[in-house]
Amino acid sequence: MDSFLEASKACLDNLVRYKIVRVVLGNPTCDLDSAVCALVYAFHRYNDVKDKGEDIAVIPLLNIPEKEFRLKTEVLYHFEKHSIPLELLTFRDQLSLEVLSSEKKLEIILVDHHTLSEESRGLANSVVEIIDHRPQDPAWLWPQKEIKIKIVGSCSTLIAKILIDKKSKILDPRICSFLRGPILVDTVNFSVEANRATPDDVEVIKKLEEIGFITSDREMEYKELLFAKTDISRLTPGELLIRDLKVANGIPISGLPILVESFVKLDGAFEALTEFTTEYSCSVTVVMGLDLRNDTVTRDIAIFSPTNNKLRSTIIESLKSNTEPSLNLMEEQMISTRNKYDLVLFKQGNVKASRKQILPIIRSISINCNSF
Repeated sequence: MDSFLEASKACLDNLVRYKIVRVVLGNPTCDLDSAVCALVYAFHRYNDVKDKGEDIAVIPLLNIPEKEFRLKTEVLYHFEKHSIPLELLTFRDQLSLEVLSSEKKLEIILVDHHTLSEESRGLANSVVEIIDHRPQDPAWLWPQKEIKIKIVGSCSTLIAKILIDKKSKILDPRICSFLRGPILVDTVNFSVEANRATPDDVEVIKKLEEIGFITSDREMEYKELLFAKTDISRLTPGELLIRDLKVANGIPISGLPILVESFVKLDGAFEALTEFTTEYSCSVTVVMGLDLRNDTVTRDIAIFSPTNNKLRSTIIESLKSNTEPSLNLMEEQMISTRNKYDLVLFKQGNVKASRKQILPIIRSISINCNSF
């Protein structure tokens, strides 16, 4: 892995010499699953290129600006635990995909996502392969592309299965352990209550443990990763809001590693929400909270808006009335400060419904945030 990362980093200074620049691009949240998938699959493709003697640069790209990487606490922990040289990572603001695309030399492999943001839609023609574990968005069918979309707990499961099936030589104990971590996190350590794991996840993690001679306790590793993920002691409320962010039709949806109920008690939380909502030029922000402590899953969800407006009311009604799945929202609370900030907070009874299920609900509400 280290020699590959050195080679990929060295490519950045001499891209002009390559006919093809193949970028393995993780999703814009750069969570643990996305980051691991980008590095491991790029490493796999690099070895294919090297074995064939092809003149292709292969670069794993973490889809965030470098300055935001410190916010990804569990990613930092897991990378450091597996001795990944952080100085050899490549971030979205260190490589101009748009220039490479205009030069007709860019090939993009999407991992852990299959849709492009509004600002990245111009890169669609450069996409050659997609690997994702989410339900496929009907607006992004990707005809004539190599596509593997299957609903499993973790995209790392799909990446690992590809490597296992191909008997990839990169599957040493370090890489097997590296892939195992996000599978444990994304399946909540195969929790029955969370109901995220599939038979594929079960089969693949057993294979990784067998191939990599991994005997360490799953529960211990999961708890270490969970502790790293929920360690927010050095993060401000504003940093928490952008730490795990997705945008649907212009509406920001922030995922927190703590409950929203706890977040709003932090100093400066409402000020951060106001600034954050203004920055995204939307009248509303959706905030999703998650607590995985004590071996139970607890969720809550809030809709924040500085003013009472139609978009907020529409989102609330859609979330409450949705049946596939039902979120089972309970105990509605209106939280205000000096009558200036309005946040409607719900406990989410259906803890199995994650942001993957809520994103389509938000997308169905409007074509654009500003249409309300």
